[in-house]
Amino acid sequence: MPSQPSTVIRSGQTALSELPRIPWDGGPAYWKQFGKAAAAGWDDPSFFPIAVWYGSPGSDAQLKYDKSLGINTYVQGNPDASSADIAANGMFTLFAPDDAPADWDRQVGTVVDDEVDGRYDPVPGLARMRQLASQHDPAKTGRFTYANWTAGIITYDVSMQYSTDYYNTVNVNSVDQYFYAVPQCDWGEGALRWRTPNGQNPINPSNCRTASSYGKIMSLQQEVNAARGVQAPLWALPTVISTGGSKGGYRQLSPEQVEAQVWASIIHEARGIVWFSQSPDQQNVNDCISGDAFQDARIHSAVCLREQVAAVGAVNNAVRSYAPILNTQSYAWDFGTGTDTMLKVKDAHAFIFAMTDDGGVGTRVFTLPAGLSGSTVEVVNENRSIPVQHGQFTDAFPNEYTHHVYRIAL
Repeated sequence: MPSQPSTVIRSGQTALSELPRIPWDGGPAYWKQFGKAAAAGWDDPSFFPIAVWYGSPGSDAQLKYDKSLGINTYVQGNPDASSADIAANGMFTLFAPDDAPADWDRQVGTVVDDEVDGRYDPVPGLARMRQLASQHDPAKTGRFTYANWTAGIITYDVSMQYSTDYYNTVNVNSVDQYFYAVPQCDWGEGALRWRTPNGQNPINPSNCRTASSYGKIMSLQQEVNAARGVQAPLWALPTVISTGGSKGGYRQLSPEQVEAQVWASIIHEARGIVWFSQSPDQQNVNDCISGDAFQDARIHSAVCLREQVAAVGAVNNAVRSYAPILNTQSYAWDFGTGTDTMLKVKDAHAFIFAMTDDGGVGTRVFTLPAGLSGSTVEVVNENRSIPVQHGQFTDAFPNEYTHHVYRIAL
């Protein structure tokens, strides 16, 4: 069990420390067990993993551009990339073993494989993952292991044992499912085969193409962690642009939606971000096609992805600024109907990260725990505050992608 804070912060009649806690992996302390990650500073409370899948770290100019977007890690990439340039820019890699030298200090982790659950039948797929996991055992390499899965690994037609067996093969897991972009949300109930998150509404056609679905995907993975009795990092896998163009049911993301994927995932305890920046399939002459949206934005400034890439930078840098807060254990508290929230405490302040549940819009009433008795709530980075009356405050969420961060002095 995670240790309780050494200083008990009390306000009003109830100590916040007496609220139950959300299970977690230990935050920065998690990375201390892996020599390469610890030596690289991943155990720093101000560090939060923000990566790009198959980025383009082939030039110093691109590295600096990606870093300006808040990216600090490359998951896969050009094996000819300069380790010296990556190191000089303070960035890291999680390349596949064959793509990175064994003595590459910036290689903090190992990508074991991708979407094995979708490319193999269950038994041979699991055997493959177990073989690779043994081959790249962190005890031998000093590097943590990472794998990404298809969304099929958390659907109702596979057993929880199936999910736990696969998740147990690596240290860090993620699932790719691009709700804003993909057409499956429009295929009716038959295509929406998700397990129902405990204590939540299921993902259904009416709220599938909303930020709330990304949060529920994280919650479903938390249930896998609970079932296997292991608290280990779960990373979010948002996308910059549509993975399939803009026909056949595919849709391009707005800049607001680009950011909302991340906030919904963070609220549901995502411990890292891996951006998928590719749109390989053209179905319309006006489609936005890219092998790496970040590189194309830097070189070509294409209209179809320029604003989306700017949104990536905005949300990445915001997450980075919140890292010391995010790297603390959350408190469990239900703020009220229709809210989707995360409660943290840092430096004598409570922080509430908030969106709406099920893609809802409109006004939401937040009921504070008794340990929060401040008279006003500051809305961070919005230059406004909200009065607290009778232990409650009210705020507006005009769009399903709207998010707010509230700060309350203790």
